[in-house]
Amino acid sequence: MRLDTGRSAQKLRTRQALLAAARALVARGEAVTVAAAAAEAGISKATAYRYFQEADTLAMEAALDGRFAGPAEVVGDAAEVRERVHRVHRYLFEATAANERGFRLFLAKALEASAQEGAPLVRGGRRLPMYELALAPVRDRMAPAAFQDLVRALSGATGLEAWLALRDVCRLDAAEAQRIAALTVDAILDSMLPRG
Repeated sequence: MRLDTGRSAQKLRTRQALLAAARALVARGEAVTVAAAAAEAGISKATAYRYFQEADTLAMEAALDGRFAGPAEVVGDAAEVRERVHRVHRYLFEATAANERGFRLFLAKALEASAQEGAPLVRGGRRLPMYELALAPVRDRMAPAAFQDLVRALSGATGLEAWLALRDVCRLDAAEAQRIAALTVDAILDSMLPRG
């Protein structure tokens, strides 16, 4: 399944529209509510509440999302797949380090919301399209399921959750956390990238 086509792409566009609407409300000095963001984005309230049940979760993610670069900016001009992937990983760790308090607060709210019975997923999944773009040069050399597995393996092993495990559980400083996470990225690439 590709994130840039079909239903997945529509979900990403809807989520991004709600986040952009929340940022527009903030820029005008207006209160951020799910209903107000829905109206601003031209999306039904029912749809908006499937993405964000609480205004503070929406406002917090909108603020964090506004600080994220797009996939093309992160990957840049790198041609070699391994370097492209490491650029994404480094970017995710640097963004987490620079906004650690905000990310921790957002994760706490997201986990609290997801623990409620029947709650929808509240995470944006920004790293998925980043890794898809980073791995684009090998997409046609892999079976679709294998490509998706590689994107998911990298996404699961990097970003905020990996940062927290390495910093909080392993008690590593930022540089050592970055080094260990890079080893994990290389191990995934070594085992899953097509040869030749």
